[in-house]
Amino acid sequence: MVGQPTATVKPSRSDEIIDPDQQLKLSQQVRSHFDSLLPKRPQKPNRSDPDYIPSESLSDQSDAAIPELIKFQSLISQSQGIVSDDNSPVEEEFVETGYYKELVSIDKEHHTVLQSSNILCLIN
Repeated sequence: MVGQPTATVKPSRSDEIIDPDQQLKLSQQVRSHFDSLLPKRPQKPNRSDPDYIPSESLSDQSDAAIPELIKFQSLISQSQGIVSDDNSPVEEEFVETGYYKELVSIDKEHHTVLQSSNILCLIN
């Protein structure tokens, strides 16, 4: 029977029942085993304390240096402001095209009904 899967059997009523103390001890061992397998997550700070970072999370994150974080911290530490010349041309991010104007006119033509042939004039 080596290498063959064994079928799980439902416990019968005549199986031994473990003492409650042993059941508790066994359940704690199983729980601690599965708790050790869970990934460790940093604690969320309270909303009233936005700058609070637990010391445990600092030691875990010191091993993995994030390049974006390092760049961000270096930019914050610089005391120089952004210098801009007023004479320099401003680059526009948005260029207006006639595409949307054409769409608006098409929409108006679609919903506007002209009935010039059905006008009646009454003369006294």
